[in-house]
Amino acid sequence: MDYPQDAPQGARGSAQGFSYGEVIREAFRISWRNKFLWFFGFFAAGGLSSFSNASNLPGDFTQPGAGARIPAFVQENLVALIAVAVVVGLLVALAVIFLSILSNGALASSVAALDRGGERRFGDTWRAGLSFFWRVLLQSILFFLIGLGLALAILIVCALPIVLTFVLTESVTARVLVAVLLGLLGFLAFLAVFIPLSVIFPLALREMVVGGGPVAGSISTAFGLFRRNLGRSLLLWLISVALSIAIGIGTLLVYLLVGAILLGPAVGLFFAEYGTAAIVAGVVGGLLFLIPYALVTGAVGAFSHAYWTIAYLRLTSHEGREATTANTAPEAPA
Repeated sequence: MDYPQDAPQGARGSAQGFSYGEVIREAFRISWRNKFLWFFGFFAAGGLSSFSNASNLPGDFTQPGAGARIPAFVQENLVALIAVAVVVGLLVALAVIFLSILSNGALASSVAALDRGGERRFGDTWRAGLSFFWRVLLQSILFFLIGLGLALAILIVCALPIVLTFVLTESVTARVLVAVLLGLLGFLAFLAVFIPLSVIFPLALREMVVGGGPVAGSISTAFGLFRRNLGRSLLLWLISVALSIAIGIGTLLVYLLVGAILLGPAVGLFFAEYGTAAIVAGVVGGLLFLIPYALVTGAVGAFSHAYWTIAYLRLTSHEGREATTANTAPEAPA
């Protein structure tokens, strides 16, 4: 199946102007009616990242006598088991990275097609993600390098005067004053740089996938789109932050409620001193908890991705309407 890369038309956009409410409604409509997008939304949102915190692992093997509790088989094959765990961990990490990159291209392509009135299924979306995989990967590397370079530049510019101050003077007042002042300026510089980047990078992905732009050229095109629509772009970012906070609070409440229902029996059995039953109930409840966790994370990820895709389509279609209006406007009589 071919995936056309024609310029976005914003088929469902308002003909009268740019509507922020319509962007939210359309993103919600598409993500809710096409629930197969939730699979891709889960990985685009980094849904597995919360399982990477090693501090959640139970047990403290540094305590005296802890080694005696380790089975003899584990002690005798510790190196081999560690090697297997490392290999499995790397394979899982590579699989998650692969699916995350694929999902970003797949969602951008399919949401744009659905917004234009087309049809997409899971297989179509998967194939679209595969077709854009290498370009999305290269662009992601460029995003990382650009962000890293700018962060290092700000850090060096702010840190160098602080280091020189500590070297050249023994005055505590001067050191504190310079450190606080440059720390504040550095923080403001980070905001001034990375807030625009948090808008430009999503637009660049859509420009490449939906608009058919080149990998690197899409970033400069997205920067131009951001600059020409500075007010709209920043307001879109503020709305996305507000939505993220509201959705975050809502999902936290859902997780607490579901967690209380599924893990409550395990807690009750634990306090009743039914240790084995508590462990079994906890494991079963934890596994069941993964189901609503995956669904909520996938739905939120699909909506968030669709939000920026619809925003890109509306920004570009709005610019197209303005250009058409300017070209067709009657000239004033001489």
